[in-house]
Amino acid sequence: MKISLLKLPGLYDTLFMLFLLLSCAVLGIGHILPLFHVDNFMAARTALLSHLAIFTWIGIGLHLISYLRAFQIPAMLLANIAGIGAFLIFWLLPSVALVPSLLLIGAILLTQKTAKHKARLHQASPQEQNSSY
Repeated sequence: MKISLLKLPGLYDTLFMLFLLLSCAVLGIGHILPLFHVDNFMAARTALLSHLAIFTWIGIGLHLISYLRAFQIPAMLLANIAGIGAFLIFWLLPSVALVPSLLLIGAILLTQKTAKHKARLHQASPQEQNSSY
């Protein structure tokens, strides 16, 4: 599968979620084990999420570019709106991570489903493409 401007936000969202899960796991382990010296889990988590502001702006930019290129694909428009909303919530309310995480997971799944559907249409004959619209 080739990377395009329509699918790039989905890849970025996946990497962002993996980084977020990894950092929360490290903070959780650090809170449990005295080896890492994380005394206040919520303060450390808020400090970590406050440093993600630049990554949220990159995500918003990627989703805006993809949104502008996907006017003919309604599912991709919805995925980009969910991604923009998730990154805005991450930026405005960094301590609330569940809602934007769910929005990002939804955006990732919609992007994957749309990319697979578009790839199947691209491989189909031109007559089948005209009948699917």
